[in-house]
Amino acid sequence: MQKKWPNFSTRDLGDSPEDDAEMRRRWEAYDREMKALIATGGVHQDDDGWWVDNATGELIGPDPEIERPLTDAELAKMVPLSEALPELAASIKRARGRPKVASPKEAVTLRLSPETIARFKALGGADWRARMSETLEKAGQRRQ
Repeated sequence: MQKKWPNFSTRDLGDSPEDDAEMRRRWEAYDREMKALIATGGVHQDDDGWWVDNATGELIGPDPEIERPLTDAELAKMVPLSEALPELAASIKRARGRPKVASPKEAVTLRLSPETIARFKALGGADWRARMSETLEKAGQRRQ
């Protein structure tokens, strides 16, 4: 028979004060159950802080202190990463969007006949615009 280990699940909870109270209630129950299980023996803590059943090697759960929700006082002490560790924050900050290119292409609006567009599309592939750009570039180089 499989043992039923203590469980601390919060997936169904939102951000309301009622959900915060329910999370705290669930954690207190989990904390009590885990501490009782640890006190009875037959379990050990691995290097990652997880409790393991000695008999089966089955993972039971993380240390209750790791799972504990933060208190209001702890939340009030929190500061953004950019203030706490500015060098680290600066080193991992990424720019949004596509990377900058040395010679970016310019967006233009161009009126072409339906037949011209159909010819490029008929050549196949989804890259008909790139083929049209290459053709225009070659034509421009020949004129120089």
